[in-house]
Amino acid sequence: MTKKPLLLTLTLAATLTTGLAGCTQGAPTPTPSPTADSHDVAEAEAHENTCVDGFAWMTFGDGEDDEKTLPDGCDTVVVQGDGGTLTTGDARVVVVMGNDVTVHAGAVEQVDLEGDDNTVTHDGTHEVAVNTEGEGNTVTTG
Repeated sequence: MTKKPLLLTLTLAATLTTGLAGCTQGAPTPTPSPTADSHDVAEAEAHENTCVDGFAWMTFGDGEDDEKTLPDGCDTVVVQGDGGTLTTGDARVVVVMGNDVTVHAGAVEQVDLEGDDNTVTHDGTHEVAVNTEGEGNTVTTG
């Protein structure tokens, strides 16, 4: 009696395998597309050190220039790396993620400092919101 269920199972498996193999014959081979990660990295690199759609990503260190300018400013300016000086126009938000970075900016509304010994000097005349998670950071009007 155990031969019938085993034989039935094997026959059913062979039939399904043959039927499914027929479904894929002639189907086009899918073409791989770039992943979102590779696109995002390429897009970020293309927009580095310039303002695009209100966002600028400025990088210091690893062979980058020690001094950079963004004369027209940008809505949000993010500075990443260690060392270096950025001179920028007005910015709503300046974020510094690194150490020993100096930023000279026009009018600024908010400064976020995520590192140590960073200096931000701005030309604004109103109160600036300052958030800092490091030590030795300064934000002054100048």
